[in-house]
Amino acid sequence: MTPDPWRDGREAWERLARRPRSGEEALAALSDIGVVRRLLDQAELEAVRVARRGRKSWAEIATRLGVSRQSAWERWKELDEEPSPPPAQPARTHVVVPNVVGMSWPIAQHRIVEENLHALIADPAPMPFLGPEAADFHVVEQKPVAGERVASHSEVTVWLYRGPGSASERAPLTPPPDPRARRGAIDEETGESVR
Repeated sequence: MTPDPWRDGREAWERLARRPRSGEEALAALSDIGVVRRLLDQAELEAVRVARRGRKSWAEIATRLGVSRQSAWERWKELDEEPSPPPAQPARTHVVVPNVVGMSWPIAQHRIVEENLHALIADPAPMPFLGPEAADFHVVEQKPVAGERVASHSEVTVWLYRGPGSASERAPLTPPPDPRARRGAIDEETGESVR
């Protein structure tokens, strides 16, 4: 069964409403805040993208977000450089996964969405790919592989690298462990159980 990030976000939001009363609950709340923040960032990016495609001005977008027009433009100006979406076509039940290996993250994400698929970053705590540094990240691996036939609206997981590194070598991002999966692990510094 495919994980539903929006269901996870709703559950995290409900847990946050209960307010932490102990150190352990506070750590769990921080994990939940990260989940909600990532979903909000994704929703915000998509809303800005659709607003710009709908010819809404940076001033209109900034007003709705409560920020200056300049800061909105600086944060999402790359969206104006994305190619226009293809014209509406009849719904397809199965699609062929495109090859996005080697593409920058913004272009790969756009290519995946063009095929009625959802782009998913393998790193559970991705950096905010909303500024100019987004173009520095490139896809090094994808699953399912290019050419595979999948149901429309399936997820395509991508692994990213930001290169070149300090030694001029490109290295894939290694995702940190999911904080929810670490419950019961032992903290190496204190020797105490992490829940």
